[in-house]
Amino acid sequence: MKAKNRIEVFSAGCPLCNETLTLVKNSVGACGCEVVERRCTEAECCTEAKELGVRTMPTVVVNGQIVFEGRINAAQAARLAR
Repeated sequence: MKAKNRIEVFSAGCPLCNETLTLVKNSVGACGCEVVERRCTEAECCTEAKELGVRTMPTVVVNGQIVFEGRINAAQAARLAR
């Protein structure tokens, strides 16, 4: 059985980041993936973002790997459910 993906959306809490978070949640809701918003207004998040190589907000990370940076569209978000 395949393990569920952990999807993290590194966010600054801005409208663009919120839009990305909503797209991701709506796209992967049925697959059982865990979606976590990582607000980079907190020191702990900033440290983890730097360690992963996050350079821009929003950034979508799946199982510790950056898969999208910046604005994503619905088709890109849908690929996360695979």
